[in-house]
Amino acid sequence: MKTVLIVGEFSTESFGLHIAETLSEMGHKVLKFIPGYNAPQGGNLLLHRMNQVRRVIHHATNEIPRIRARRMKVLWSLAKEQSIDYVIVCHDFLQPKEVQNLKELTNAKICLWFPDALVNFGKGYFMNAAYDGLFFKDPFIVKALMSVPLSPVYYMPECFNPKRHKLDADSISEEYKCEITTAGNAHSWRVAFYQHLKNYHVKIWGPTAPLWMPIATTKQMFQNKMVFNGDKAQAFLGAKIVLNNLHYGEIWGLNVRTFEAAGIGAFQMVDWRPGLEQLFKDGEEIISFKNLDELHSKIEYWLSHPSERQKIAHAGKARALHEHTYELRLKLIFATLEQQAHGFPLPII
Repeated sequence: MKTVLIVGEFSTESFGLHIAETLSEMGHKVLKFIPGYNAPQGGNLLLHRMNQVRRVIHHATNEIPRIRARRMKVLWSLAKEQSIDYVIVCHDFLQPKEVQNLKELTNAKICLWFPDALVNFGKGYFMNAAYDGLFFKDPFIVKALMSVPLSPVYYMPECFNPKRHKLDADSISEEYKCEITTAGNAHSWRVAFYQHLKNYHVKIWGPTAPLWMPIATTKQMFQNKMVFNGDKAQAFLGAKIVLNNLHYGEIWGLNVRTFEAAGIGAFQMVDWRPGLEQLFKDGEEIISFKNLDELHSKIEYWLSHPSERQKIAHAGKARALHEHTYELRLKLIFATLEQQAHGFPLPII
């Protein structure tokens, strides 16, 4: 058994929570430190807006030395009081001097497992921090950073949590049934994309769109409800197609929704990316598209072929369970930190 400190967020469906739960199930001792604003879950629209404001205030004050030092005290106490083997930082939360301090206090192997696209690098603290390993989901990021490495850089695709991403109910509620669905934030790219699908019965699950965003052309699609765990499984399995339009910041890699939809057992269509074929067989376990014309053509075909959809969905689920779980990723991360592996193999691009 190892003691693993996770620096991250642990709300429902958060990256840190999936890691923590999986490590506990694997028999490891898990310690947690939350570096950002710990927003309460659920609630109404007013609470959601208040959380947005509080998160902005927290982020804005986090660079003030005295405030940051006070917030970091919990982390330093954990480091001093516990015998820690590994530290997993779930986003670019730590400044270079803080990574160094953590190494000196714990003598643990410290890695960054970054689950986001390069457009969210922010200040890029990790570029000047002495991590024992940097893990990224996009092969493009890995190849770019390997040219000027301070820390070893590895490829680590996203994954899914079989304990969370499964259907809990005996049947799927009518609320979730539709032709096309997806789940995620209402960002500008998603609105621009989905306005081309107004002729289909589409349900988009996620938080309420920002006040400034013009969603009139897609307003009927937005359900203004976040779906987690069993509800997400119902949403994905209640639709004939889970349409995964990747953010433009995903250069060569795939987002977490790719693995969740596959692991749940949904039929999925996704933007083609150069790294796709290494993770799922296109046409057998998942269906890709490269432009809107191809997308429309494929939607029309697959909506009218339910048995073929089911076959592909089953194959995608089997692949996800066999190769793309958090447990498998964590085992590979630990082996890489111990120099027994070199991350997930990079695709040939």
